[in-house]
Amino acid sequence: MALTEKTIINQITVLPAQSAIQVQWANQVLRDDEVISETYHRKAYMKEQQAEFEAEVTNAGAYVAAVGW
Repeated sequence: MALTEKTIINQITVLPAQSAIQVQWANQVLRDDEVISETYHRKAYMKEQQAEFEAEVTNAGAYVAAVGW
């Protein structure tokens, strides 16, 4: 009965009115590959934070193109 923890991106939302991208991560605790606990964290990135967004989010380039940064 091994416990493991992983963080996944489970939602990315483009907010065109604010020229921003919001990312939601899920921190999951798994027991034998079954999720037993999950917490969520959100962060919004404005155009001025593009470099930070690209460093923190996998495949960020597609989202940058979608929002028009």
